[in-house]
Amino acid sequence: MTRQLLVAEFLRAQAAWRLARADGDPVRAARCAAALLDAAAYAAGLTDDDRTLALLASGGCFRGQVFDPGPRGISIARWWQYRDTPQAGPQDLVTALATAAAGARS
Repeated sequence: MTRQLLVAEFLRAQAAWRLARADGDPVRAARCAAALLDAAAYAAGLTDDDRTLALLASGGCFRGQVFDPGPRGISIARWWQYRDTPQAGPQDLVTALATAAAGARS
């Protein structure tokens, strides 16, 4: 499986996680899940030489056939677009995950 698909799989799993916890605020949960699914589609379309994939790799996020952005990255994904004010697009989420991974290595 490619790195792009590993990131996309992670984001789809986070969307499912968010929807499973929609009890408190289903509108926010749906908005977050939709943004995560959009980001998953974006990640699946990245090229092999994409800079953010390289940053995620150098941050240690790929372990075999698993993408794990660490606790900070998981938190970023789970709360992406959950607030009332939209935060940004799919590229911004993947970049935020890469930035968090790079920060964890520092």
